[in-house]
Amino acid sequence: MLGNGFGSIWRLTFAPDNESGAADAEASASAVSDGGAAPAERGGEPVRSSAGGADHNAQPRVPAQNSAQDTAAQAGPAFPDTWRQDLAGGDKAFLKTLDRFDSPAALAKAYRELTTKLSAGELRAVKPPGDNATPEQLAAWRTAHGLPENADAYVGGLKLADGMLAGEANRPLLASFAEAALAGNWSAEQYSQAVRWYFAMQDQATAERQRADGEFKQATARDLMREWGNDYAVNRNTVAQFCDRHFAQNLKLDLLNARLPNGAVLANHPGFSKAILEVAKIVDPRDSLLPNASGAGLSNVESRIAEIEGKYMRAAHGSDQWKTYWTGESGARMQQEYRGLVAAREQTRARGG
Repeated sequence: MLGNGFGSIWRLTFAPDNESGAADAEASASAVSDGGAAPAERGGEPVRSSAGGADHNAQPRVPAQNSAQDTAAQAGPAFPDTWRQDLAGGDKAFLKTLDRFDSPAALAKAYRELTTKLSAGELRAVKPPGDNATPEQLAAWRTAHGLPENADAYVGGLKLADGMLAGEANRPLLASFAEAALAGNWSAEQYSQAVRWYFAMQDQATAERQRADGEFKQATARDLMREWGNDYAVNRNTVAQFCDRHFAQNLKLDLLNARLPNGAVLANHPGFSKAILEVAKIVDPRDSLLPNASGAGLSNVESRIAEIEGKYMRAAHGSDQWKTYWTGESGARMQQEYRGLVAAREQTRARGG
């Protein structure tokens, strides 16, 4: 439109790269239909038409940058290889901490995670209140950290393996250990774990000691059998009779169960049996061959053997007399007595008694 104060308006239509010719034709037709020729300039810059061979849709060309620079820009700022030493500043302990991180970025990430936990209240001060703290303050601190309030709580909350319960004999030890756990601010699980370890070690030590006792006892029996020969049963019976006659029951048990400095049971030592045998022969040489019975003499050996054989050994199967000889601890003692009597009878006959 002429005389309206406005110039011709360009309407540019952008098309795909393979349709640039069609876009140029459409742009030229639009310019003519608006009533005028295309101006020579637009915005102070020459405008090239498609007829001149230039593509007015072409994007400005950006100079390519060096690929190494692009990689460096994406990787972030570069740090010297001595960044750990630079940050440590001569602190060897801190330098060891920095050695755990592959890069300053990893260190920064760890710092961010730490501050996040602190802000969320996940980390609490482990150090307990000072010596001047009140009982209420100590109790509050222990409650906040999930710790037992006193030594009794440690013992009461004890959890042993396989649901086991501590015996009354162990209560004083557990209570004393709980006082140490309380002073060290242990958790209930730490206390239980330590007690479980202790009991496991005790069980292991007991099993090893019982195995060693059995092996030592068998070795002693083999040595005495070789040394005493046919007199082994008689001599063993003599040692047992001497201990029964001349030691009180409690003292005899303490003596026989006593342990040597190397841990071996005294009664299992061959030297003990030999010494008792020699003392028995000196104190009562005749009764050393007889059972431990009041007024026993050589003439009673046969009667005692007959009593054991008839009353106990040949008793009805399952009866109390039969069990007295064939079962339990009483049976073991009577069997030992019987073997000693038979050996004593044979030894007496061999000597022409």
